Amino acid sequence: MNKAAIFDIDGTIIRDISSERVFFRYLLEKGLVTFRDLLKFANVFFYNLLFFKGLYVRKNKYYLKNKEYKKIVASISECFRERISPYISLAALEEIKMLKDSGYMIILLSGTLSPFVECFRKYCNADVGIGTNLAIDDNGIITGEINGIHSYSGGKAKIVNQLEAEYKLDLASSCAYANQYVDVKYMRMVGYPVAVNASPLLRLYAKINHWKIIEF
Repeated sequence: MNKAAIFDIDGTIIRDISSERVFFRYLLEKGLVTFRDLLKFANVFFYNLLFFKGLYVRKNKYYLKNKEYKKIVASISECFRERISPYISLAALEEIKMLKDSGYMIILLSGTLSPFVECFRKYCNADVGIGTNLAIDDNGIITGEINGIHSYSGGKAKIVNQLEAEYKLDLASSCAYANQYVDVKYMRMVGYPVAVNASPLLRLYAKINHWKIIEF
């Protein structure tokens, strides 16, 4: 059996910014997202909000609809290097190195786009990186939908179950690092949950349950 250290990214490894929001602004600045793209995004956003599909709102990737996937991945790499990597916490990198040297499998699990997670995986020298996969058609064009499990809230718990089976993880000996209460569902699955840069609700929950609380 293997032990793992599972890390959220936004708000945990990086603080005070969201990688996808930074990317959205980056695309606007570069002219890669147009007013028409914003209209597509807004239409889907408000439609799902109107019908109380709150979780689906987070799956809305229609600002990327009809974009070539390879070009978007290239833009993600540039954005990560220029705008996001400077915000990666040195304390987080030290914690990851310490855990890896102690024999933990390092897993990054985030709701952000998978190509971003891959950038973080390489930068942090993590073993596995899992994010939100964009759906693409046979011509490599983004559809605006996501493909597979949405790695957010309860979706993360499903992914952890898959990882447990695939890598023969001993979750009781594993740890999980996250900053938001929505991550409690998968944090409770491990033996050593850690609240990092915790939101007020997660901090309260962590105190009640005697979880470790730290700042990166």
